[in-house]
Amino acid sequence: MIMLRLGTLTLSFFLLALLKGAFAANSFAGANNYYAYALPESDRITLLDGMQAAGMKVLRTWVSGQSAGQKGSDSVAVPDLEANGIGNYDDTILNLIDQLMVDAHARGIKLLIGMYDQNSLQAGDIYGSTYGVEGFYTNADAINAFNQRITHILNIHKNTLLEDQPWSELGGYVFGYEAQNEPMIFDQSFYLDHLSWICNSALQIRNNVGDTDQLIFTGGGSAASSVQSTFFSSSCAIDVIAVHDYNDDYDSFMSSAVSQAQTARKKLIVEEWGSLAPSGSARTANLESNVQKINNYKVPWFYWELITNPDPGEGQDYEIEVNGADWDTISSLSETTAAITNAAFDFSASLAL
Repeated sequence: MIMLRLGTLTLSFFLLALLKGAFAANSFAGANNYYAYALPESDRITLLDGMQAAGMKVLRTWVSGQSAGQKGSDSVAVPDLEANGIGNYDDTILNLIDQLMVDAHARGIKLLIGMYDQNSLQAGDIYGSTYGVEGFYTNADAINAFNQRITHILNIHKNTLLEDQPWSELGGYVFGYEAQNEPMIFDQSFYLDHLSWICNSALQIRNNVGDTDQLIFTGGGSAASSVQSTFFSSSCAIDVIAVHDYNDDYDSFMSSAVSQAQTARKKLIVEEWGSLAPSGSARTANLESNVQKINNYKVPWFYWELITNPDPGEGQDYEIEVNGADWDTISSLSETTAAITNAAFDFSASLAL
């Protein structure tokens, strides 16, 4: 009887610990580069080799057309999937990402892929010019068209480098998906009033991807507003709440956010962060401070962003060149994060190649 009671208690404690995220794998780091697929092969390999050497596990990018020379690189111009009209698909960009996922996989790296970028919408692309920026999220025809885009990307397009399999069946190559990078970040009031768009778009992704180890992310928001109770609901198809924070203010909300995610049996990640400090000791200190804060909560992070050429210093300048200034710092911090045990969330199944 005592042995049975002990066994029951042991099982109960195990299940509770599993629910709370204990027995989890180590934490990990990754990086962002939204045009990695458009880089010349040598630059693309430099990026991935650098990430591999730093122990980074995930590269985040997205399906949105780009002009040539992004961030001063030798990237080529790539048309958007629907540059020729809504529903008129040009798979050039998907074919390039097909190659990127193969190259990444060979180095132990998986992709997190966005279906679209709100910056393209705001710039007046085919969706913006047809429906307007806010209309993209509210117009029934726009929502239907975007759902069809998601289906095309995930199930109609096939990766010819991987036995003509759709992305939905390439769990060994894809870490996860998100409908859009930073949806509605341009207007916080509009964002809060239309969080259902994020959950509904996540459901469209899940309806196309039966493999639950391919995770669905929110796409990120503005610091603490990245975290919304709507996303923790069991009725929302989101798996991972993605935090984007350039304010270094994790301590004001991360403890509560991690607890909410664990209780809801969901996950949380710092999907974007970066250091604006100039290269040198000040930036080193800022990079180290950010990672120390994030690591205190034992959640993964992806740096914004890694590039393969000298930093051109454009706009809000967070870029770090692989093997350039500050590379030793960020790669060392990645290794430090990977050494953290008993992480807050277990991503091991989704990281498996």
